[in-house]
Amino acid sequence: MTMNTEMSIFDRPAEVPEDLLKLAAEKGWPEDLIRRGLELRLHRRAMEWWMTTERQMTPELARRFLDTREQLLNGTMRVREATWTDSEALADLYASSPEEIGDWEITVERGPYAFAQFRLQEHVSVTIVEDKGIILAATADSSRNTVVGGQRTTAHIASAWRVRKECRGQGLSHWLRLIGGPGCGWFGWYNYYYVRPQNFAALGWIKTFLKDAVEGLAEVEGDVPGMRVSVLHFAPRPLRRDRTGIRHVTEADLPQCLRLINRTHKGRDLFRPYSREFLEERLNDPCWGEKPPFWEPVYGWPDYYVVEEEGRVVACGGLWDKGAHGREAWRHKETGETKTIDCTALLDFGYAAGREEAMARLIGFFIGKTHALGRSHLAAGVEHLPRLVKALAQLEPTTETRALHWQRYDPVADQWVADALQRPYTDLAYW
Repeated sequence: MTMNTEMSIFDRPAEVPEDLLKLAAEKGWPEDLIRRGLELRLHRRAMEWWMTTERQMTPELARRFLDTREQLLNGTMRVREATWTDSEALADLYASSPEEIGDWEITVERGPYAFAQFRLQEHVSVTIVEDKGIILAATADSSRNTVVGGQRTTAHIASAWRVRKECRGQGLSHWLRLIGGPGCGWFGWYNYYYVRPQNFAALGWIKTFLKDAVEGLAEVEGDVPGMRVSVLHFAPRPLRRDRTGIRHVTEADLPQCLRLINRTHKGRDLFRPYSREFLEERLNDPCWGEKPPFWEPVYGWPDYYVVEEEGRVVACGGLWDKGAHGREAWRHKETGETKTIDCTALLDFGYAAGREEAMARLIGFFIGKTHALGRSHLAAGVEHLPRLVKALAQLEPTTETRALHWQRYDPVADQWVADALQRPYTDLAYW
């Protein structure tokens, strides 16, 4: 009988290229670090990048990366992209990951369908750390084409970073950044995200990743640094009887809607001019045709309306029921007081020049629908439209403000640096 003596692919020793060791010696990197990386099946291209990218990777950080990789290869933990079957486990993570903001503990719940908000974002990837079927940490990353300073560019936004409460302090957030990430993800020359007021814990965590870029942000005495951006909140009210001119959108209305949306937000940083394809993709939720039985509706054609006068569309916008799959549970740490915030949101809106009252009428209609849904308020990103804000004043809105952190990648210095953003547009799909 002939025995198969061929060595298993898992037992073969890793090849150690001499030119890689030579590069390590030239760059002052320890030889044992390179050999260990090869033993852990790390590709040489990754290590070449380590040694030629001084600001992004250091020997100390590389050792931490290899420790994590060894744990992942030999243990039960995994870092991977989430799949549609992870919704329930992901919702459980967010329900178990409160934030401390001043005197309050806030839990941003995402369920029952955990991916609802992410479906509205472009080129999004949700990365998770999982152990034996339990999700311990997660983040969502979206990169999209946009316009900044009048120039076409690409921006990346990170959101929904969470680590399960009982797992904090173990470095899992570093695992998401060092190990995870999609193979075909876009690179954004600009990076941005929103931070709640008084969220100093998040600020400290952000500094571990971005260091000097965070220090260069605009200072705000006694609060998190960064540019202040606001969203108006409108309390729900019973639906008004006057629905004159308000109706559901049709495909034939789209050219007029595109002109109104692009006119309303023209020149704002982070606003991308809408194309028919872009708006249709959102309203198709996001694919056309019949949906499979397991598909969860998020936002689409039934949620989009126009205001028509004398055969002409003068205002348009969509109402996203954010509260259907997402809410904030607040608990006061001393008194035990609790409250729940579950809103609707105004998306993809625009109006004709001088027709603020038509847009205000449509927003009033949405406030009525918000009341019918039983939500806490309607959120609208309209702060950069003072005439519209004035037309809405009688509805007595309140204001929610967050800090916008904005960094630009400097390829010469090979790092992120704080950069000024002059006139930001707020898309509530990313808020």
